[in-house]
Amino acid sequence: MTKPKKGLAQHFLTDVGVVRRIVRAAGVHADDLVVEIGPGRGALTGRLLARADRVIGIERDEALCDFLGSRFGPGLHLRNQDVLTVDFSDLIRGEGFDRAILVGNLPYYITGAVIQRILEARRRFKRAVLTVQREVARRIVAAPGNRDYGVLSIAVQLHSDPKTLFDLAPDVFHPAPGVFSSVIRLDFHRETRYRIQDERFFFRVVRAAFGQRRKMLKNALLGMAHGRMEILQRVGAMAEIDFRLRPEAVSIPEYERISRALKASCDFSGQLHGTR
Repeated sequence: MTKPKKGLAQHFLTDVGVVRRIVRAAGVHADDLVVEIGPGRGALTGRLLARADRVIGIERDEALCDFLGSRFGPGLHLRNQDVLTVDFSDLIRGEGFDRAILVGNLPYYITGAVIQRILEARRRFKRAVLTVQREVARRIVAAPGNRDYGVLSIAVQLHSDPKTLFDLAPDVFHPAPGVFSSVIRLDFHRETRYRIQDERFFFRVVRAAFGQRRKMLKNALLGMAHGRMEILQRVGAMAEIDFRLRPEAVSIPEYERISRALKASCDFSGQLHGTR
C-alpha cells in the first residue's frame, strides 16, 4: 500500500458511506465514460468501474498508477499525467465518446486551475462531481449579495448549474486534512446559460471589478474607462446599473449589460465613440 505524499497533497478517501454517496450523485449508467481525477488508492474507482462502460483515471503519482493497475487490471484506463496538462476534449473524443462524467477529489492547492480546465472543456462533460475545500464550494455556489460571490462564482455559474451536495469532515480522509471539504455537483449545458456577447471582455470587466471588491463599481471600473468618469456615467445609464453598488451585488446579466455598454461607449484608446 502506497503512503500519502505531502508534496502531492494526497488525502485518500476512506469512508465507504461517502464513496457510495459520491458515486450515486454522479448518476453513472452502463453506457457512460467516466473520467476520474486523482483516483488515489481506488476507493471510488472500483464502484465506478462496476457501473460505467469505461473509466479513465488521471493520476500523477507513478507508484499509485502501478498500484491501481495491479488492483483493477486493464479495465481501468490509466493516464500517469498531471491533470493540468490534460486536454479533456481530446481525451474524451479519443475514447470514442461525445461526452463524459467527471469525478474527482481535487488537490486543494490547484483547485482553481483544475476548475478552469474543466470549464474550458465543458461541452465534453455531462456533469462533474467534485470534492473541494468547503470554502471553495461556498464561493462556487454563492449568489449575488453574498460575501463569497466573486469571479469563481461567475465563471462556474455562467457555464453550469452548481450545487453543494454535502460536507465532509476531515476524518473521512487519510491523512485528515486541516479543513472541511464539500462535494459539489456541476451540471453542464450544451450552451452557455447566459447570452454573453464577448466572453473574454466580459471577464476582463468582472476581474477589474473584483480586483477592488471593497470599492463601489464606479471606482473599481474607473481604470477600464481610462480614468474618465463621464464614460462611466454613460455606461451606467446605458446598462441601467447604479455604479454605487459594490461588485458582489451585481449579477451575471448585469455584468453583461455593463460589458456591452462599456465596449459600445469606449474604443479603449481613450476616446468616447462618436467623439474626436
